[in-house]
Order: sequence, then structure tokens, then C-alpha cells
Amino acid sequence: MTAIKHALQRDIFTPNDERLLGIVNVCKAGKKKKNCFLCATVTTERPVQVKVVKVKKSDKGDFYKRQQTWELRDLTEVDAKDASKENPEFDLHFEKVYKWVASSTAEKNSFISCIWKLNQRYLRKKLEFVNVSPQLLEESVPSGESQSVAGGDEDTLDEYQELSTREEQDIESMMEMCEYAVSNAEAFAEQLSRELQVLDGANIQSIMASEKQVNILMQLLDEALGEVDTIEGKLSSYEEMLQSVKDQMDQISQSNRLIQISNTNNGKLLDEIQFLVNYLDLSKGHIRALQDGDLSSPKGIEACINASEALLQCMNVALRPGHEKLSAVKQQQHLFAELRDTFARRLTNHLNNVFVHQGHDQSSTMSQNTVELSLPKHSPLHRDLLRYAKLMEWLKNTHREKYDGLSRTYVDYMSRLYEREIKDFFEVAKIKMAGTSKEAKGKFEKERPVKRFMLVFYSISYAV
Repeated sequence: MTAIKHALQRDIFTPNDERLLGIVNVCKAGKKKKNCFLCATVTTERPVQVKVVKVKKSDKGDFYKRQQTWELRDLTEVDAKDASKENPEFDLHFEKVYKWVASSTAEKNSFISCIWKLNQRYLRKKLEFVNVSPQLLEESVPSGESQSVAGGDEDTLDEYQELSTREEQDIESMMEMCEYAVSNAEAFAEQLSRELQVLDGANIQSIMASEKQVNILMQLLDEALGEVDTIEGKLSSYEEMLQSVKDQMDQISQSNRLIQISNTNNGKLLDEIQFLVNYLDLSKGHIRALQDGDLSSPKGIEACINASEALLQCMNVALRPGHEKLSAVKQQQHLFAELRDTFARRLTNHLNNVFVHQGHDQSSTMSQNTVELSLPKHSPLHRDLLRYAKLMEWLKNTHREKYDGLSRTYVDYMSRLYEREIKDFFEVAKIKMAGTSKEAKGKFEKERPVKRFMLVFYSISYAV
């Protein structure tokens, strides 16, 4: 095992600046026996990191390779299975439970003891040792002494340690001073032994002389440990305060995100409201004109035309998706429909009265004393009706049935008017023709205007 340990130290751990302090030959419990080594190591650089490394021999050659590494601080429990009987099985609880079977109980106990000492010296975390003998863990050793004991055991466990460059130079210079070191090793060993005894004596005397300084140093170390505990307490409180600040900052960040979302939503809502207000709003003046506007005066007719065009524009607005579900939009559309129907009804009634009045107009009746024989002109009537051209176009686009009904009414009453005027025309012509001296000539002259005016009548009826 010593040779294997030296080989592992040289080939695997020295290149990574690690020191091998404990090793055990194991295989996984309940599976085929494929042996590997669990190694307890520490780094040579500070801060010291303590690791448990699984090393396996390569199948293709006579060398070892690192297979898996765990941090000792991640170890939560060591289960030795049985503290009273010899049992090579043990469990290590990392992120999951690893079950091992050591090659011997002694190796298992040595490895568990090494893990306990490394935890006591470097980590001092709460690590559960289950089914482990109290003597193996040295529970009776105080915390201060346990560190020194752990340190001594570490030096004992560390059987292999490479020589530094200075140590190699010192040994070479010593062997050069003793020329017989190679030829007479016993004499060289005796000389080294004598010098070592002298040095041991000097060390003992130095230690005894510096006992007071050692006590002072121990006291200073105890005070330093107390200060370290105080600093650790302050650091813990600072960490709690920083965690509280972090939580508050997270809440502020979340609040800012919610505020940003709310502002975005409010901006979009404002755009929608402005769209509805701009395109679905009808002024009070237009509403009054549609409901009570004067359809007789030019000013009233112009106001009604403007109001009807504004109403048609509001009703033809292309709504965005979802607008039709809003109750306010539904109410406004209902209001527009009522205004459209009300105004269409008022306009229809008014124009119907106008058509009836024009159809019964007596101002165009021909008199017997009229010198010129001709049909009356209707230019005043046409000028009066032209004022309603845009309103008729609006009625045609919104209420086709009412528009068609008005057209029929206009044709009906105007046909009656034309028929009456033509009849009067023929009566006057007949009277005038009856006063001539020659009956045949009068008869001939009577038939010619009848045919001519019948043609005019059909032309006017067709135009109407």
C-alpha cells in the first residue's frame, strides 16, 4: 500500500499541487469487484481545499487515473455500519449515498479517522459519523488540542514528501563534506546520529527556555481565535443585512417591471379611448340638427346636411378588433341608429309634404285670357327641391326603402300636376280655337296642337 501511495502522490496529486493524506482500497457494494482507491487529499495552496478522490487503475496500461472527485464540505454523513464488530462496509453520503466495501476493516477505520481529522482541522462543519467507535473519533480531545493532534497525525500519515530544492542542495553539500559517505555508510550514519542528538538537545533547551514565549503565543492565538469568532459573527450579520437588501432590491425590481407593464397598458388604453372619442363622437349641435333641425330654411337645411354627413361618417368607422364588445361602443352605435332613423323619418315626412304641396300647386293653372298658348314652367319648384339633393343622396345610402317611397310619391304628384296642366292647356286651346270663323279650319287647327301636345306630355312623363 505504501508503494501505491507513493505512486499516486507522484503521478496524480503532485502535478495538481495536492497532498495525499489517506487512502483505502475499496470496491462498490453488491457489484462485481472492480477495485479502486478512495483518497483523502488537501491542496498545498491556501485556502486549503479538502477533497475525496476516486482513483482507478487503467485497463490499458499500468498507470492510475482520476475518475471522480467530491468536496469534503459536501459530505454530510459517514456510516461505518457496525461499531462493535469488524465490518469492511461503509457509506459516504454526498449528493447521493455511495456504498463501499474496503479491503480490510483496518483500512476502513484509518480512512474514516483521517476524514474526521481533516474535517476538524480545516472545515469544522457538522459531519455525522454513524456507527463509528468513539475511540476512533477521539471525542474526548478538546477543540484546540484536536487541531494539534490532527496536525501530528497528518504528518504521520504523510509518509511521503518530496524534498525541496534547498533540502537537496543541503544533502549534497553534507555528502561532499563527508568524503566517506558513499564508501562508509555506517560511519556517515553515526556522524549524522551524533549531530542529530546535539541538535535535539539544543532544541529541547530552546523549548524550555522559550516556554514563557510559547504560553504568550498560545494566549495570543486564543485571543486571535476569539477575534476570528467575532469577525465571523459580524460577517454573518452583514451577510444577513445584504440578503435583506437583496430581497428588497428584488421586490423593487419586480415593482418596477409591474409599473412598466402598467404604464404600457395605460398608454395602449389611452390610444384606444382617443380613437373611439375621435371617430365615434357626434357633437351636440349635430344631434340637435338631426332631431329638431329646420328643413325649410336654407340655414337649417345646411345644418342638417352637415349633421347627416357626420353621422354617416361615424357609422362607417372601421372598428378595431374587440371594440364591438364594449358597452360604450354598443350604446353609441345604438344612439347613431336612433338618430339615423329619426332624421330619416323627419326628412321623409317633410319631403312628402313638399311633394304634396307642389302637386297641388294652383299657381301654374292657365287662364283663358292668356295671350300666348304654352305650358307653365316649373323652375321655382325645381330650385326649391335642389336644396334637398344631398339629403336625398344620404337617404338613398342609409334608407333605400324610404328613398324609393319618396321617389314614387314625387312621380305620382308631379304626374298629376302635369296631367292637370296639359288638360288645362287643351281646354284653353279648344276655347281659343272655337272662336274662329271657319269650322273646318278650326277643326284642322284643333287636331294639330292635340297631337303635338300629346307628344310633349309623353316626353315629360318619360323624363319624370
